[in-house]
Amino acid sequence: MSEAMTVRLHSLRRSPALSAGIVILLATLLTLAGLDRRLPPSLWWQALVAPSPTDLRQIIVHFGDLPRLVVVWLCGAALGMAGASTQQVLRNPLAEPMTLGIFSGAYLALSLVSVYAAGWLHGGRDAVALGGAIVALACVFALAARRGLSPLALILAGMIVNLCCGAFSFALAIAHFDLLTGLMIWGGGALAQHDWQIAHALFIRLVPCTAVLLLFLRPMAAFDAGDSIASSLGVSLRTTRGLVLLLTLLITAFVVSAVGVLGFIGLGAPMLARLAGARRLRDRLLWSPILGAALLWLADQIAQQLAGFSGALTPTGAMTTLLGAPLLLLMLKRVRGRPDMTPTASTRSYSLAPANLWIVFVLMGLVLVFSVAVSLSAGRGLEGWHIAHLAEVGALMFLRGPHVVAAISTGILLALAGGLLQRMTGNPMASPDLLGITAGGAVGLIGALFLTVHPGLPLLSLWCACGSLATLAALLLFARASDYSPDTLVLGGIAISTSFQAISTIVMASDDPRVLVLYNLLAGSTYNVSATAAGAVAGVALIGLALVPFARRWLEILPLGAPVSRSLGVNLTTARVSLLVASALMTAASTLVIGPLSFVGLMAPHIARMLGVRRVQPMLFMSAVIGAALMVVSDWLGRWILFPQEMPAGVMATLLGGLYLIVTMMRRPRH
Repeated sequence: MSEAMTVRLHSLRRSPALSAGIVILLATLLTLAGLDRRLPPSLWWQALVAPSPTDLRQIIVHFGDLPRLVVVWLCGAALGMAGASTQQVLRNPLAEPMTLGIFSGAYLALSLVSVYAAGWLHGGRDAVALGGAIVALACVFALAARRGLSPLALILAGMIVNLCCGAFSFALAIAHFDLLTGLMIWGGGALAQHDWQIAHALFIRLVPCTAVLLLFLRPMAAFDAGDSIASSLGVSLRTTRGLVLLLTLLITAFVVSAVGVLGFIGLGAPMLARLAGARRLRDRLLWSPILGAALLWLADQIAQQLAGFSGALTPTGAMTTLLGAPLLLLMLKRVRGRPDMTPTASTRSYSLAPANLWIVFVLMGLVLVFSVAVSLSAGRGLEGWHIAHLAEVGALMFLRGPHVVAAISTGILLALAGGLLQRMTGNPMASPDLLGITAGGAVGLIGALFLTVHPGLPLLSLWCACGSLATLAALLLFARASDYSPDTLVLGGIAISTSFQAISTIVMASDDPRVLVLYNLLAGSTYNVSATAAGAVAGVALIGLALVPFARRWLEILPLGAPVSRSLGVNLTTARVSLLVASALMTAASTLVIGPLSFVGLMAPHIARMLGVRRVQPMLFMSAVIGAALMVVSDWLGRWILFPQEMPAGVMATLLGGLYLIVTMMRRPRH
């Protein structure tokens, strides 16, 4: 074989065309096979252009299968384009339009209308969903505007909106499960069509937005050089970033309002395009829509095939994740080129002076002590609120004590785990659930509920532990080849966690009554914590706090990059594996006690930095105090605020932390 032919074959293997071609070929074969079962090939053209009104098969193909195919292509291409553009202007490969609150806003709007104003749905579900998505989009921009629409501000604002909307939706689902069962199916992606109306509406909405977005190709390309260089080249960062994000979020809102959430496409298609060799923005904007449409097409065909064989509905969005996540893992393992995971240089916040730092520590400690005192003594009964005397507190300690100890301990563990991951990876979006540990625990709970006859508390804990530890083992095995680099850990964790979340989505979209039990288990609760379990998790929390000083040097050096870390004598493999295992074990310990709750690990380090705590060791200790206080208050409010009904601590923690972050971002002066 000539050298030119060898080079050509090598470039083909590194080209996105090969990956897209394989996916498109498989999707085409499945489509033709499905069409052949429904209609003879001799009638295909007639069904396409002029179906016979007397042939039901042709009518179903023309008004059902073909519109669905067009909707799949439009939605997949639109989400791929929107994801590539969002990652470019935010300079973060973990960002996507769904990250910025679009789906959570639409889902919350539909949940509220379904429960309290069901008559509004007669005019069309897509209008309600689009309204909720636009409101969420407005909230994200309003929160980020105070900080100049910087990438970190937009990501943080989207995280806040997602957390708050998700918590409200989760609370509604627990309280009104019977009214929202159908909405859970829509949440997994509802692509079934009965006419050409949705396809026509999507085409009219998406094509102009995409055309306008392409006009920003040159300004967006300047973001590769960094904000400072792009600004020196005459690019208006705030205007360009704001307009591009507005267009991408509108595109996503149109898709979500029409067909629900389609997981992984906005995040995975641009990443797959980059890993397959599309390095320049122009190439990514070409291949991301093609890969997005191809992946969604193949996933939808597989979902239809499974539905035909089993008779059970499989959400296409979940199937997309199950298909795309392993593909991402495979490409990350085989392709040498890695995406740039360098954190965005964000606007710096103020840093507390040492004297003020101690004052903040003392104040937060007092808040924690006061929260514990209120949790042990204050409650509600049939006659209203009641403050227990010291003797009453002692008498009730056997009941309330384990709850408080478990809340404090899990808050500390999740906050430390989140702080370690965010510092090690240099990414503000990193959290314990990013590694898939909590998602693995959730899959373990699903296995215990659906694969065992009498799943009691010990059995649930055992399955949850097995799921978490198996996920950790898989992540360590996968990242070994790359010397446990942060980009591989993060992307591998995303692929694993999204795959597990897709399994949860499929289960929740079913009509099985055990789904309601699963909802309560996944929300994060201290209801069933025993004194033994509380003592065990408290011991793990103390060990985690004691290990913080030993990890301080690693956490200060690792964000500087691999070359600098090596020059300063840091063994990268030892440091990364140690921090990863510590974070995973802390997350697994908290998951065994209260379930897969990870929001505290995402929020507590952010709140600590917003208070001005910037150095590694003080930030971790402050995050631990904040996480403990947040969990204690959340557990108390969950038990008493809606008495006699109870709300899981995980939902309350998300609401409290999200509301605090909203107030902080709105009050922060311009820098």
